[in-house]
Amino acid sequence: MNETNILKRIGYYMNPARIDKKMVKLWTFWIIFHVILFMIPRSVTEGSIIILVPLAGLFVYALVTKDVMQSLLMGTFSMYILWYKFGMIGGFFGDLMVSLKDEENIQMYMSFFLCGGIIIALKRSGSTRSFTRFVMEKFGHSEKLILASSGIYAGLMSVDDYVSALTAGASFSPLIDAIKKPRLAMAFVIRTFSICISEMLPFGAWGYFVIFQIASAKSVSGRGEATQIFMQSIPFMFYAIVACIIAFLFAIGVFPKIGPMKKAYEMAQRGEQMGALTDGSEDEEDDFDEEDERKQNVSAWNLIIPMIVIVAALIATGLDCFLAFGIAAIATGVLYVLQGIFTIGEYVQCIVDGFVDMMDMVMILMLGYTMQEVMYTMGMEVFVNTVCNAIPIVALLPVIIFVFFSCSEYLYSLNYTLYQIAIPVLMVVLPKVGANVPLCLGALISAGLFGANACVVSDLGIISARACRVKVYEQYTTSQPYFIIAAVITAVLYLVAGITLP
Repeated sequence: MNETNILKRIGYYMNPARIDKKMVKLWTFWIIFHVILFMIPRSVTEGSIIILVPLAGLFVYALVTKDVMQSLLMGTFSMYILWYKFGMIGGFFGDLMVSLKDEENIQMYMSFFLCGGIIIALKRSGSTRSFTRFVMEKFGHSEKLILASSGIYAGLMSVDDYVSALTAGASFSPLIDAIKKPRLAMAFVIRTFSICISEMLPFGAWGYFVIFQIASAKSVSGRGEATQIFMQSIPFMFYAIVACIIAFLFAIGVFPKIGPMKKAYEMAQRGEQMGALTDGSEDEEDDFDEEDERKQNVSAWNLIIPMIVIVAALIATGLDCFLAFGIAAIATGVLYVLQGIFTIGEYVQCIVDGFVDMMDMVMILMLGYTMQEVMYTMGMEVFVNTVCNAIPIVALLPVIIFVFFSCSEYLYSLNYTLYQIAIPVLMVVLPKVGANVPLCLGALISAGLFGANACVVSDLGIISARACRVKVYEQYTTSQPYFIIAAVITAVLYLVAGITLP
């Protein structure tokens, strides 16, 4: 358009005749939806199921646009329109500052930035290619061995699920490329094992956090009793167990390829990667200069040693991811510079580019934590308490807890916040109604795990997609059938256990 007049340009480009009909319908729905949210009084919203209504809008927006960042941004503003009305902008930036000032959040963001730098250094140095050749020489081109190994590696590294997903994706995705199989299959396996195993470990990041939440309940005397309750709940984390079994059977070729995953395999046979990133990050591998003599004959140990350093640093620092990745970044730089693979300036540039590469993921997480702040303000804790007290038959508590919170987590995965809000309340309410505490706790944990696996805007889904170099939405669609099958089996198990166990 050659027009410079602002009003004419707006009239031209906002003309519904020029806009995709699908988006016209979406925005018509979106405007009406927000008018309704704006009209709902705060007194009606507080502590009620209406808190979850904006999540339904977010889910619809994500399904139509297939854009996670855009959907999460719009869904976040829906929350603030519902609660703050005309004060939504001030409320949003106020909560954003709270999120940004949180020390744990800052450490997490910095951990991802540093990890991004290490991953790019591994690629540009040729270390990932050397590791690929090494594994191929030892194990051949077996898809089953590669997928199973990636799952086992993710499980062993799942002391921290983020570290597990990031390093497993960086290490094994070149292998899946080499045998021309879909990266989405690997993303599914890694995502499942990294988070489910982490939850079942009392010293894992998720397990450790859950123990703290149990200990914070008024009815629990301290960390020792909390650990004991957590250990008793591990056999009842049915979703974690079922999901890992399905993922392992899929990896070794026993569980079939179904739905979009089957299409991903068909595309891979034609040499196409379904859901491959198109944001320029795929070109990072091309930065490796095969003609550069400094990068000739690079040992596979140049990938293995940084991974060992990350694990050792995690253990030595008491699971401090930021410090562990900082140590690993320094150690990797020294290792590469001393071998002449990089100059100091080249390695520093890898770290800088890694920060840029991880920026979109960190922004998504920032929005997610900001949304959690407003949900807490709206009375999510009161809502959880109300749900638990409204169930009349004690034997049905485990299956209802799992199904209800699985549905809410599917719309938007609260992850840690669900446990932070619900566990202290449940630990007080469950003994009063005569419920099986370890079984119900296992049901709540399983619901959180299902959300972390199946939700389109789950932080771990975003991380595993980035690590395996695939789009978040395609990872979501290809993995869904497997996660839903695991959830259905889990619900049946909780129904049976609730009826048969005292």
